[in-house]
Amino acid sequence: MNKTTLTKFTLGLIIILNLSSCQSQDIKSTNTIEELDTKLSDIFEGSGLPGLSIVAMDNTKKLYNKSFGYADVAAQKPYTNNSIQNIGSVSKTFIAAAIMKAQELGKLELDDSINTYLPFNIVHPKYPDIPITLRHLSQHTSGLTDEISYSRAYLLKQPDTDYSYLPDDVQEYISIMKKNEKVSYAEFLENVLSKDGKWYTKKNFTKKAPGKKYHYSNIGAALAALVIEKATGQSFYKFTTQYIFIPLQMKTTSWELTDDKDEDFVRRYFSRNVSIPDYHLITLADGGLITSTNDMGNYLGEMLNGAKGKGSILSQESYQEMFTRTKIGSESVGVFWEVNENGVLTHSGSDPGVLSIMAINPERNVGAFIMTNCSVDEDQKLMSNIQKVWNTLKLHNWH
Repeated sequence: MNKTTLTKFTLGLIIILNLSSCQSQDIKSTNTIEELDTKLSDIFEGSGLPGLSIVAMDNTKKLYNKSFGYADVAAQKPYTNNSIQNIGSVSKTFIAAAIMKAQELGKLELDDSINTYLPFNIVHPKYPDIPITLRHLSQHTSGLTDEISYSRAYLLKQPDTDYSYLPDDVQEYISIMKKNEKVSYAEFLENVLSKDGKWYTKKNFTKKAPGKKYHYSNIGAALAALVIEKATGQSFYKFTTQYIFIPLQMKTTSWELTDDKDEDFVRRYFSRNVSIPDYHLITLADGGLITSTNDMGNYLGEMLNGAKGKGSILSQESYQEMFTRTKIGSESVGVFWEVNENGVLTHSGSDPGVLSIMAINPERNVGAFIMTNCSVDEDQKLMSNIQKVWNTLKLHNWH
């Protein structure tokens, strides 16, 4: 395991993230929920995954919500539809909704320079006269890169514990996290991106000017959340709770794990069911949202309605702008959403012990979300079985 383990894994090149009707892996379509449930159960039983949870929605109701396996393998604690875990980069779609709401409230504009709002300046060292905008951050064209500094964002909750019992191939991952410094996410971003920051280096920026090339950046996404916070005068976490979680009745969803929710939080695993030590992500907004599939069903339904011009938490104009497809090289993006030529909206997420995949197909009026409490990106069998699960969902006759 190398340092890339600490960078969110992009599944788009491996899993076709849409709900189209294409056949793959010789999986036959299913026509009833009973057939779907049987097929998914069979795949899971041979998958090697500790736990898995799935939800599918149309714009009015849950079509399917089922969990398999264990939230805690050793304790034989079942994974349920109300079990919660962090979901990796699918969290960024909530930054998108927050940007659009803040813009509706007149607090910011997508094409404003981020330095209009930040308490410290960020300038691309090669292109100091080209301002980085919120749109650049949301379309991953800001010129910011994660390669040098993002691994600093992960902290072990018990760094002084002896973790020598863990497999050799995860020891580098543990050693990196042990050395990291606990700071606020605003201080983290200033340290990394401000010229006066103690971790600043020109290598935190790509060679391309802002707006010119797609380059996925978790740090850029976290920075967008900080812009929202400074523009609205309200913490990003409170802002998203007020304008997204409460209206959508996402009662188990939060950015921090509180004592009242700790019992429902799953145990996370490397492949081979090796438990991952508890960790914390400093830049929570880019990948640290904690939620359940029960709650994500509500979110899927709202996003479907928004794509149809009938959303409740944002205006029709905001949804249209958020989902408008822009071609940037080989990528097709909206505001933190991937948007393909058929209008299918997708995002995936990965962190240590976490994988999530979400897709929304407005034409078929269906959205699906899956999450598992296991790292799968370095295990071909696990990845193959996740793809089988996803393809089974794609090929089901939902209506």
